Amino acid sequence: MNRKEQIILTLLLLWGTMLYSHKEKLPANAGPSAVTKQRSPILYQLDFEDKDPLPSFLTKQTATDYALQIVDRPVYTGKKAARFELRDDDPETNNGTRSEILFPGPDSKSSLERWYAFAVYFPKEGFDTDSSDEVISQWHQGGKATPSLCIRTKNNQLRLRINPRIKGKKVIEMGPVEKNKWQYYVIHVIHSAEPDGLVEIWRNGAPVVNYKGANMYELNSGDFHTPKWKLGIYKSAWNKSLPTNTHKRVLYLDDIKLGNERASFADMGPDKTGPKP
Repeated sequence: MNRKEQIILTLLLLWGTMLYSHKEKLPANAGPSAVTKQRSPILYQLDFEDKDPLPSFLTKQTATDYALQIVDRPVYTGKKAARFELRDDDPETNNGTRSEILFPGPDSKSSLERWYAFAVYFPKEGFDTDSSDEVISQWHQGGKATPSLCIRTKNNQLRLRINPRIKGKKVIEMGPVEKNKWQYYVIHVIHSAEPDGLVEIWRNGAPVVNYKGANMYELNSGDFHTPKWKLGIYKSAWNKSLPTNTHKRVLYLDDIKLGNERASFADMGPDKTGPKP
């Protein structure tokens, strides 16, 4: 092999190494700097498997010891999942009766396309049918206003609620709450207060929502910030201790991902090992 061939071979080997490094899976508690360094489309990922299952980029909004626990069953993938519990007599925290985790919102107002994914499990014992709704996933913008975009359950049904303006709302039915069975959701949102907004949702790979139009509050007034993603349980009826059909809500979450505008449906897909019984 001559010197020219040796140089070409060396460059090819280096290039291959760079490509491999770029595709390596980030650890679940990787911070924004690590993600940026590898230029991954996945900004944050949680599987609750690490020694620190709730990394520092998360904000916990809980009021009791039982509100958020790491458990070993049921799990979607791996050996751990997060269990959320809320009771009607729980003290309020962050201006509401809630047990939620909060992710950092987009820094830029001009780059508001995001991908979200999570596995959710509603237990038969702990999530009875209630005619009063609760939020399980929301994109909050502050301003002392109801979430501009959220997923709720009511009467054993899942529904997407969109509030592009303070007054008025749109509700899209997403099907029944299936008990004792993991469901995996992938959500693609172009957050916008204009007609170019988009919300696409898949459940276990099948499309359930394709909505085009405004899905967030205007940012110009200064009252609202960019949408911040929250997961868990928030039940506003219990804020004033109003009676409902239930006294307790329990759900489990696993395999959570948040991707930027360069992510794709394939990037957000669940672990290939699939759900565990």
